[in-house]
Amino acid sequence: MLSALVQSQAAIVAIVVSLTLIAVQLTASAYSPRVIRIFRNNPDMWLLLGFYGFSIFYGLLVLKMVRGAEDTSQIMISNISLEAYISGVYALGISTFVILFPYMWNIINLLKPENIINRLASDITKDAILNSEDPLQPIMDIVHGSIMKYDLDTTRVGLTTLTRRVIEIIDSDIEEKISMRFCEEHLRQAGRLAARGMEDDELTIMVIDSLEIFGVSTAEKRLKHATNKVAWVLEEVGGVAAEKGKLLEKAVWQAAKSLVEVGRIAAMKKGLEGATSQVACSLAKLTISSEEIVKTAIQDYESDLEEKDRESFQKFIKLYEQKLEELRAEKKNSE
Repeated sequence: MLSALVQSQAAIVAIVVSLTLIAVQLTASAYSPRVIRIFRNNPDMWLLLGFYGFSIFYGLLVLKMVRGAEDTSQIMISNISLEAYISGVYALGISTFVILFPYMWNIINLLKPENIINRLASDITKDAILNSEDPLQPIMDIVHGSIMKYDLDTTRVGLTTLTRRVIEIIDSDIEEKISMRFCEEHLRQAGRLAARGMEDDELTIMVIDSLEIFGVSTAEKRLKHATNKVAWVLEEVGGVAAEKGKLLEKAVWQAAKSLVEVGRIAAMKKGLEGATSQVACSLAKLTISSEEIVKTAIQDYESDLEEKDRESFQKFIKLYEQKLEELRAEKKNSE
C-alpha cells in the first residue's frame, strides 16, 4: 500500500505539473509571452510541488522502515510507534489528493483573461513608469491580440482595466511620460488597428471610450499635456475612421462626442485654456473631414446636457467655431 501510494503521488504530480506547463505555454501563445511571469510568481505550483515532494520522501522513508521490520507494532522510534508513522503517510496521501481540487480551481481562474490582466495591472506603478520601463505593454499586447481575434470581451476588459489603473497613478510628475505611452503609443496604435486593419466600429469605439475617460480625468486634474495628447489621438483615430466612410460612421460620431466632452470639462478648469484650444482645434479638424457627422454628434451631445453644464459647453463651442473658421480660411487660401 505504501509503495503504491508513493508511486501514485509521483505520477499525479508529474501529470499535474506537465498540464500546468502546457496551460502556461498556450496562454502565453494566446496573449503574450510576458504572462509567463504571472505563473512563475504564483505560489500555488511551488507549494504543491513542495507538499508532494515532502509526502513522497516521507513515504519512502517509512517504507524503508517497514521493509526492515518484522513486527511493526513493537517498533518504537522517538517514543512513536511505526504504525503512527504509517498512519501519517496515509494522512499525507489523502491530503495531497484533496489539495488538487483547490489547486486546479485556482489555476483555472488564473487562466481567465480578466484575472491575467488584473495581475499585470498591479505591476503598473509610478516607479515603474519613471524607471523607463513600460509596464503597460503586457496588457496592450493582450488588447492587440484580442482585436485581431475580434475578442470583444477581452478587449473591453483590457482597455477598461488599463485606463482605470493609469488614471489612478497619473500626476504632474509622470504626466508627460505616461500620456505619451498610454495615448500616443498604445491607444493610438490600437485605434488605428481597429479602424484601419479590422474596419470595425465597435472595437474602435472601445478605444475612443478609453481615451474619453482618460481625457476627462486629466482635464479634471488640470493636466494640460495629457489632455492635449488625448485630443490629438482622438482626432487621428476619428480621422482614420472617417476615411472608411459609412463603415465607421458610429466611430466618427463617438470621437466627436468624446472631444466635446473633454473640451467642455477643460473649459471649466482654470489654467487649461491651452488644452481647451487644442481640443477645439482637433474637433475642428475632424469636422473638415466629416462635417455632417460631427455636427450631429454636437447636437446630440447638447440635447442630453443638464442646465448646469450649458455654460461650459457654450464656452467650448464658441472656441471650436473660431478654430473651424480659421481652418476653413486656411484651406480656402491654400486652394
